[in-house]
Amino acid sequence: MRSNALAKKNEMRIGISLSPTKSQFGPLLFSGDLYNGINTAKALGYDGVELSLLDSSKIEKGKLLAVLEKQELDVYAIATGQTFYSDGFSLYNRDPDKQARAVERIKGHIELAQILSSYVILGGIRGKIEEATKEGKKAILLQGRNSIKACVEHAEKKSVTLVLEPINRYETNVINNVDEGIHFIREIGSQRVKLVPDTFHMNIEERSIPESIIKAQEYLAYIHFADSNRHAPGWGHINFYEIFSTLKKINFKGPIGVEVLPIDQDYKSARQAIQYIKSLEQYTDQNDKGDSNKR
Repeated sequence: MRSNALAKKNEMRIGISLSPTKSQFGPLLFSGDLYNGINTAKALGYDGVELSLLDSSKIEKGKLLAVLEKQELDVYAIATGQTFYSDGFSLYNRDPDKQARAVERIKGHIELAQILSSYVILGGIRGKIEEATKEGKKAILLQGRNSIKACVEHAEKKSVTLVLEPINRYETNVINNVDEGIHFIREIGSQRVKLVPDTFHMNIEERSIPESIIKAQEYLAYIHFADSNRHAPGWGHINFYEIFSTLKKINFKGPIGVEVLPIDQDYKSARQAIQYIKSLEQYTDQNDKGDSNKR
C-alpha cells in the first residue's frame, strides 16, 4: 500500500470508518456500500479509511487494493467488533469455542493488515465478562488475556501492530479507560500493542481527555474522533480544540479516525467531520504562529 505519511509529514492524517456489510455496530458511514464510501472519502479530502470487517476472508482483496490504489487512500486500521456484535464471538467469552473463533478472526484480520500496512483494533471484540462469581471472573480474565497473547504472537510474526481501544463501562467491563489500557499493554509486554483512544468513550470515562492523552502518549498510535453524542465532531459538546492542541503538543503523527453515527445521511456526517477537523488544524496552526511571534 502507498502511504500519505511522507506527503503529509507535518499534518495529521484523517480517515473515516466504513464497512462492506450492514452491521449491528452503528457508528459506521456508508455501511454496506464500501466503494461508494471510499470514493466519497477521497472526494471530501480524507487521506485514508478504517475498515470495519466481520471476516477478512470474505473480502475481495484484489478489488479492494485496486480501488484504494486508484483513489490513493491508505487503510489505517481494521476494526474487529462486528465479530462480537454480529456473531457473538469474543476474546473474553465464557465459551471456549466462541473465544477460539474470535482469535481466529483476529488472526485473519492480521493477515489482511499485513497486506494493507494497517493496524488491527482490539475493541468491541473483547466482549463482556458475564460470569457472576469472583473466581469465575478471574478465570475468564486470564483466559481472555491468553487469547490476546495468541493474537499478539501472530501479529509479531507478521509485523502488524494491534491497537487496544478502551471502551466505556456501558458497552464492556474489560478495559474501560486509558489507565487500564496502559496497564494491560505493560502486562502483555509487546512493542506490537499500542492504544487507540476514542473521544466518545473518553468523554464518559476520563477525568480529563487532554491529561489522558498526555499520559498515553508513549502508547498512542491512532485515535478515534466522535462527539459526545457519537455524531460527527462539532455536533456535540466535546472540546476538540483542546484535544487537537494536545495532540500537536505531544507531536502526535498518527492518523485520526472518524467513527460516528450517521445523522440524516452518511454524506453530511462525513463532510461535517472532515470540515470540522480541518478547521481545528487551521485554528491550532494560527495559534502556534501567534505564540511564535510573541516569543
